[in-house]
Amino acid sequence: MNDATPLPAPLLREVPRFGATARSVAQQRPIVLVLGMHRSGTSLCSHVLSALGVDMADKVAGPGSQTLTSDNARGHWERWEIVDFHDRIFGLFNQGYYSPLHDFGLPVAWWADPHVVKTRREMVTFVEQRMGPGLFGFKDPRSVRLMPLWHQITKELKLTPKIIYCLRNPAQVARSLHARDRLSLDLGEYRWFSYNMDFFRYTKGAEICAIEYESWFDDHRINLNKLKTFLGLTKDQPEFDLDLTVSEIVDNAIRHDDLRLAEASQPLIRTVYKLARQADHDTAARNQIQDIAVQSVTFQQLQRALRQEFEQTLAAANRIPALDQKVVALEVSISEREARLAAASAQGRESAAEVDRQKAEIADLLRQRATDEARLAELEAALAERQAMQAEMAKAQERSLVGIRGQVADLENVVKQVEQEAQERIAAIKAIGSEIAEMNKDLRAARRRAESAEIRAANLSDVAHAAMQALAMSNFGTVVREPPLGWRQGIRRLFGIHR
Repeated sequence: MNDATPLPAPLLREVPRFGATARSVAQQRPIVLVLGMHRSGTSLCSHVLSALGVDMADKVAGPGSQTLTSDNARGHWERWEIVDFHDRIFGLFNQGYYSPLHDFGLPVAWWADPHVVKTRREMVTFVEQRMGPGLFGFKDPRSVRLMPLWHQITKELKLTPKIIYCLRNPAQVARSLHARDRLSLDLGEYRWFSYNMDFFRYTKGAEICAIEYESWFDDHRINLNKLKTFLGLTKDQPEFDLDLTVSEIVDNAIRHDDLRLAEASQPLIRTVYKLARQADHDTAARNQIQDIAVQSVTFQQLQRALRQEFEQTLAAANRIPALDQKVVALEVSISEREARLAAASAQGRESAAEVDRQKAEIADLLRQRATDEARLAELEAALAERQAMQAEMAKAQERSLVGIRGQVADLENVVKQVEQEAQERIAAIKAIGSEIAEMNKDLRAARRRAESAEIRAANLSDVAHAAMQALAMSNFGTVVREPPLGWRQGIRRLFGIHR
C-alpha cells in the first residue's frame, strides 16, 4: 500500500476487517493479538501465553517504573512501545483513555489521517524489527478500537493474526473500572459495550479464541487447552509442568468480583454479553452480535450533535480550574485587604491623639493653603496686568515697526535716486574723461606741430640773419648793430607783424 496517496476507495467506504483473506494465507507467519475490554483478564491471558512460550512482553512493569502497581499485581504484560503508539493515535483525536471523549466513536476513516499513517509506518518498522524467530504477540485493550490499523499492518507485513478474545461479565468490569479509574458503573458498562461492539465489527469472519475471565478461576485448564489448541502449542511443554505454572499464575487473590453485581443493569448489554460467550463456537450468535455492532455504528452517527455539545461543555469545564484559581487569588487578596483594614482600625483606636495632631496639622495646612491661594490670586492678577502691558508694548512695537518700515522704504527710494544720479555722474565723468583724452591727444598733436614750427622758425632766423649780414655788407656804410632778436621777434619782423 502506498502511504503517500489516499487510501483505496474500498478502505474508505468499508471498515478494514480480518476475514477470509487471513484464513486463506495460513502459510504466512502468525502474530498473536490479545484483545478485549480493560479489566477483562487480558494481562492474565498475556502472562499465561508468555508461560506457553509466546513472546508477549519485554518489560512487565510500566514505563519508567521498576516495580508493579497494585491495580495489576502480576504485571500488565504489555509491549509499552505499542501502547504508546496507540495512545498517540487516540491523542490525535483528543480521545485518550482518560479523556471524557474516549467513549465516542473515532472519526470516519480515521486510519487515513496523515498523522495516523505516519504513526502506522513507525509501528510497521517496530513490529518488523522486534519479531523474533518464535511466536510473537502483544496485548493492549485499546487495540480493539484500532483494529482497522492493525489490519493494514498485518497485511503489509504478510502476517496472519491469531486473535484471542478476552471476555468478562460487564457488571464486574464496571465495578473494577470504578475502583481503579473512579468511573461510574453505568459509564463502565457502556465502555464495555462500545469496546465489544468494535471488536465484533472489526473481526467479522476472523477466527477467534474466546477466553472467559471467570473460567480461569473455575477451571484454568479449560482456557489453557483452548489456547494451546488455537495456537498449536500442544507439544511444547510437559502437561504437568505447564499446569503447575499456570496454577501459580492464576491466583484467586487477584480476583475481586462482587457477587452482588451478577448482571449488567442494561438489558442490551446483558444480551450482548450472552451472545459474546457463544460467539467463538456459535455462528448464529456471532452473526446476531455483529448485526448489533452494525446498528451501534448508526447510533454513533446520531451522537455527533451530542458530542459537539459535550465538547463545548468540556471546554467550558476545562476553564473552570483557571477561574477557580482566580477566585482563590481574589479571596486571598480580599482577606489581605481586610486584615490591613483591621490593623489600621486597631492602630487608629490606639492612636487617637496622633489622629488629633494630624487633624491640627491638616487644619494648619488648609490655612496655609488658603494663604497660598490668595498669594496665587495676587500673582495671577499681576501676571494678567503684565500680560496686558506686554500686549500694549507689542502693539506699540508693531506701530513703530510700521513707521520704520515706511522710513526704510523712503530711504530705499532715496538710495535708488542717489544710485541713479551716481550712475549718471559716472557716465558724465566717463564722457568728460573721453573728451579730456581727445583734448590731450589734440594737445600732443599741437605740441608736435609747435615744435616743428619752432624748428622751422629757427632755420628761418638763421637764413634771415645771413641775409641781413649780406645786405649790410652791400651798403658799404656803417652798419648799425641792433641787439639780437629772438626767433619769435625775428619771424614777426620778417612777416611785418608788429606785436
